[in-house]
Amino acid sequence: MIAKIAAAIVLVPITIVLVVFMVVNRGDVPVSLDPFGSIPQLTFDVPLSILMMGAVIFGLVLGGIGTFLTQNHHRRASYKRKHEIERLHRDADKKDERIRMLEEDRAAATTGTGSRALVPAARAA
Repeated sequence: MIAKIAAAIVLVPITIVLVVFMVVNRGDVPVSLDPFGSIPQLTFDVPLSILMMGAVIFGLVLGGIGTFLTQNHHRRASYKRKHEIERLHRDADKKDERIRMLEEDRAAATTGTGSRALVPAARAA
């Protein structure tokens, strides 16, 4: 609850400043894509507020992509650990089943009802 109030206290003034900035700077500014100034066809007029907001959005997208790409090794390690844990669980389940079958055979041998000594070895393979 306190975090939401603190976020509101910070974000509301920033929002007000951005809205005022966009209203005040709604005039067009020339943007040239030619660094040498020799081709006048690569110049166009854009409102400054749209240009600034576009730059902010472009920066956010570029930063998100960069962060995603730099954290790839963490995702890969997590994926490997997950599959290793699943493999270990499967191995443990197989061993538990093998132990259960051997205990059943031992119980059957001690009661004299017959032995299935070869059956668990065939099932375990």
